[in-house]
Amino acid sequence: MLNIRKQIWIAIFFLVAIAVTFSSFSAHACVGRKLVIGSIEADRPGMVNRILSILIHERTGTTVEVKFFPNRDKLLAAMKKHKVNLYVDYVESAIDRLKVEVSSTEENERFKAVKRRFDEELNQIWLKPMGYSGIAPDGMALGPASIVVHKDTLKKFPALPRLLEKIGTRVVLDDGRLDSLVSKARSEKPAKVARNYLKEVKLI
Repeated sequence: MLNIRKQIWIAIFFLVAIAVTFSSFSAHACVGRKLVIGSIEADRPGMVNRILSILIHERTGTTVEVKFFPNRDKLLAAMKKHKVNLYVDYVESAIDRLKVEVSSTEENERFKAVKRRFDEELNQIWLKPMGYSGIAPDGMALGPASIVVHKDTLKKFPALPRLLEKIGTRVVLDDGRLDSLVSKARSEKPAKVARNYLKEVKLI
């Protein structure tokens, strides 16, 4: 009986040791690598991309640069040339820009149509929507916001979608919450506001 108990405790010890080792490896697997997030020079996109950069760095150790562009055309051009690894796009904006044919008015179906088009023609993957909707400078609605990532980037960072999709599944960043963060960033450092938000929702 004593030997059986001893064997059980030894087995538990090794399982715990393996779990700790795997966890440590996962947390530091991306250390030394670099990701570039493309962002428009505007309050809402700037705040969202600061949140993403801090989340990635804190959870993986990856060096993350947020590169700002004066307009979406320049950002998309940089993404096409692989000078940017990921950025945030909007469903209705993408449908209009790429002339995606989708007859359904249902939000999820429109998202699927865009996702399929980017996957097949641009070699880019749309992650699950984050919860808020894009707004153009003229006030026009751009549709649900999602992170877009190069497929080549995912080969180097295969765990990235699971991490980034925590925003939108585990924690929903809706319009009200995002606007509140943007408002705070007018009197505090935006990076500090972004970090405090991630701590508050327990993502870091």
